[in-house]
Amino acid sequence: MKNKIKAIIVDDEPLSREKIRILGESNKQIEIIGEGKNVKEGAGLINKLNPDLVFLDINMPGKSGVELITELGESAPFVIFTTAYSDYAAEAFNLNAVHYLLKPFDQQKFNEGVDRASERIFAKKSSDILQRMNDVIKSESDKEVYADRIPVKTEDKIVLVPVDEVLFIEADKNYAVINLKDKSYRMRTTLNELGERLNPDLFIRVHKSYIVNKSFVQELEPTFNQEYIIKLVTNKKIPTGKAYKENVQKLFK
Repeated sequence: MKNKIKAIIVDDEPLSREKIRILGESNKQIEIIGEGKNVKEGAGLINKLNPDLVFLDINMPGKSGVELITELGESAPFVIFTTAYSDYAAEAFNLNAVHYLLKPFDQQKFNEGVDRASERIFAKKSSDILQRMNDVIKSESDKEVYADRIPVKTEDKIVLVPVDEVLFIEADKNYAVINLKDKSYRMRTTLNELGERLNPDLFIRVHKSYIVNKSFVQELEPTFNQEYIIKLVTNKKIPTGKAYKENVQKLFK
């Protein structure tokens, strides 16, 4: 896995830290980058290393793990709490906890926790990238600058799809299917939302379920009521809708 989850361990018991480190070495999703034996050391590691995830004991001398995460607030990384006591479960999940491992735990339980953390971490990173892209697009809107790539989340990465390779985009319930000549990508968004990020001189909404790239339109076959069947260079045929006849006229220009 190219982009491993960067994790640290904060636990006052040396044997507990060693066990988590060993379990971590057997999990391909994470990389242990630091260890601390109390809240003070944990806070220092978080500030210095900026980890994605913390394996955090709750009961430690001085301040507890819960107090550490409470003090960090919104800047806290994701947390898997590790403890021998189940009394703190409810309080832990009110914080930034993605999982709660009750000692003693084995490789299977550990991996389950990492899987949950991976989903949350990847979702947040994807959301942050999309938000930054949206912020850039909005800030440049007065200059009529449109996206030249569409970020699409796949299994464990984000693919940046060049818009000039997109033939057409199709609505599929709560998703938009972005179609290229030899592949397609599903993206959780609406055609309206996606269309706002694309150059309207190039990408034309011709139907409630279709946006086409004008560059790949080869033929238009009239049907009735000023509607057409659009034939793309790949021989894919797309219907137009009566409500979009003004948009369709742009294909003739």
